[in-house]
Amino acid sequence: MRKLLESGTSRVLIQKTVKQFLVSKYAAQINAMGLNGGEISDDFDFFLRGVIDSLGILEMISSVEDEFNVRLDLSALDAEQLTILGPFSRYVAETALPA
Repeated sequence: MRKLLESGTSRVLIQKTVKQFLVSKYAAQINAMGLNGGEISDDFDFFLRGVIDSLGILEMISSVEDEFNVRLDLSALDAEQLTILGPFSRYVAETALPA
């Protein structure tokens, strides 16, 4: 478990860390598509690209919460953006609360 919300940690750094975690977590699926994890853009949609299914969405959220010891209140995030790398990572950076 990594500590994500330390005093003075910038939102940009948090967002980058979350993005790296997700790309690493799903590296096998991303590579199987012929993509390089380092080239994944902010608009990459894990669900629409078939990396995760509907149950995988919950697992993705849970894995971020567990990995970084945070709680996410996803009620304010547009459901369509929940599986998109950039918006989800930004949302975590802006709203994550210590668990």
